[in-house]
Amino acid sequence: MEKSLDCPEFLRLGITISYAIVIALSIYASKSVFIPFYSIPTNILSATVLFYGIFIILTSWIENYLLTQKYQYKGKSGIGRFIIELGILFLFYYIIVAGTIHNHDYLIPDVYLFVTPIIFLLFTLEDVLRIRDYGDDFLCKYRDTSRNFLFISVIISLSYLAEIYATRFQSFGSLAFYRDLIFACISLALIIIYVVMRWRQFNLHVTHP
Repeated sequence: MEKSLDCPEFLRLGITISYAIVIALSIYASKSVFIPFYSIPTNILSATVLFYGIFIILTSWIENYLLTQKYQYKGKSGIGRFIIELGILFLFYYIIVAGTIHNHDYLIPDVYLFVTPIIFLLFTLEDVLRIRDYGDDFLCKYRDTSRNFLFISVIISLSYLAEIYATRFQSFGSLAFYRDLIFACISLALIIIYVVMRWRQFNLHVTHP
């Protein structure tokens, strides 16, 4: 007997499973930095990047769950959103890898040079697809927030490039470490502010639809 497959439900389930896999991999990878606890100060740069990765994964999963309760995947835009979500999840995992692989500090600058701006770009594109499907004013505010933070993340990326260029790519030792730590903290602060603003907008929408 043939069974019909509800495409929106299938896509939602696929994203849920994908988030579960990435979260599980992140928890497993974090033991090399967070266990034992007293090792965190000696791995403060990796710990900051790793915390950034875990924070963005968990909050994005919660937000995705809340939004898909109202804005289902549907039509061609639904497939597009599904593909974008998979791209976002890959970038989330990239952050985890950058923060947990020892002796590969060259991966960490990728987080604020490329990964964070691309994440905000994909966030913006996903919001645009939701607007095309639903035309909700609330989603327009979401899109504007993502777009604004995309602009800020690009500025951070360019600032990092400018610092490298100013030192003629000769930053090394403690100077490079503190530079990367500062930019990692800025990226972490950026995503925390972004999440707070998005959730505040969502709560206002729920309270005053």
